[in-house]
Amino acid sequence: MSWTTPADVLASWIGDDEPTDTALIDTWIGKAERLIRFSVPGIQARIDALEPDLLENVIDVTTSMVIRKFRNPEGIRQVSAGDGPFSQSRTYGGDEPGELVLLDTELARLSGGSAGSRAFTIDMIPSTSPFSPAYVDPWGLV
Repeated sequence: MSWTTPADVLASWIGDDEPTDTALIDTWIGKAERLIRFSVPGIQARIDALEPDLLENVIDVTTSMVIRKFRNPEGIRQVSAGDGPFSQSRTYGGDEPGELVLLDTELARLSGGSAGSRAFTIDMIPSTSPFSPAYVDPWGLV
C-alpha cells in the first residue's frame, strides 16, 4: 500500500525542472516508503488508528526524500563552473548527498518525537545525604 503519489511529489516541486517520468517517481516513492516502514516499525498500524497528522507527515517526508534524490541523482557534493572572471558553485548539504535518506528530524516526525537522543539529568547526590530531597534522617534530627 502506497501512501504517496507522484502527484504529491510534483505538487511540492519547486522550480521548472520537475521530472516527467511518473513511473520513475513512483519507483523512488516505493523505495522511500520501504525505508520508512523499516525505520519506523508499526507505522501502518498507527496510520490505521488515525493518529493525528501522521499520514500527512508520512507523505511530506516521503516527498522530501524523493525530491532530494531527484535534485542530486549522481550524489555530487559540490559543483563549480567558471567562464573567464565569472564562476559559480553549488554545494549540496547532508552527510550523504544524492542518497535516499531519512533525516533525523524526519524520523522524529514519524516516531512521535521519540527518535534520537533526548536530554536528561542524573541526580548525583546520594539519597543518604542530607542534601538529597529523598533523604530521611534516621535519628529525626533534620
